[in-house]
Amino acid sequence: MAIEINNDLIKQWEPKIQSLLSNTFVRGLDREDLEQELRIAIIKAARGFNEDKGVLFHTYLHTSMVNTLRTLISRAQRTIVADSLDKIEMEQAENQVPKVPKSLQANLPDMESSWLDPYGFNELERQFVLLRIEGLTMEEITNTLDESAYKLRTSIQHKIREVNDALEETEEGRLLSNIPFN
Repeated sequence: MAIEINNDLIKQWEPKIQSLLSNTFVRGLDREDLEQELRIAIIKAARGFNEDKGVLFHTYLHTSMVNTLRTLISRAQRTIVADSLDKIEMEQAENQVPKVPKSLQANLPDMESSWLDPYGFNELERQFVLLRIEGLTMEEITNTLDESAYKLRTSIQHKIREVNDALEETEEGRLLSNIPFN
């Protein structure tokens, strides 16, 4: 039995659309855009539904609508906001891209990092660890330190493995293991 595609089909699933969108936000799309995308998902689901597969239409439709929202969210996260581009261009034009983020400029020399001593990190590796603790991304760290953050991370992970083999379970070891190096 084929599902008839008409206005009644859309109206029937309108509450489902509203329910899914009740706490959904996608940057760059307003609610009407999201509603329209989900209506299109209903039509596509009706066309692609095969009852011989043993799945209820409701289940098939729900999965289709959730996947549509996930795709929209994923696309929105990959899209660079125009304001960000303007800021980058302005900083580059003024040649004032800071080497160390302002949030760290005052704290970096004073920040307690003696717990890093057993690992034998060089200065760049120490700064990498402190910047990761601060929450900077790998790209931001690369730009800040003018060194590949991925190369630093690999070096640090190697040193940590070496020391952890010999290091007993200490407060410092537990602290270091909670830093998001990835």
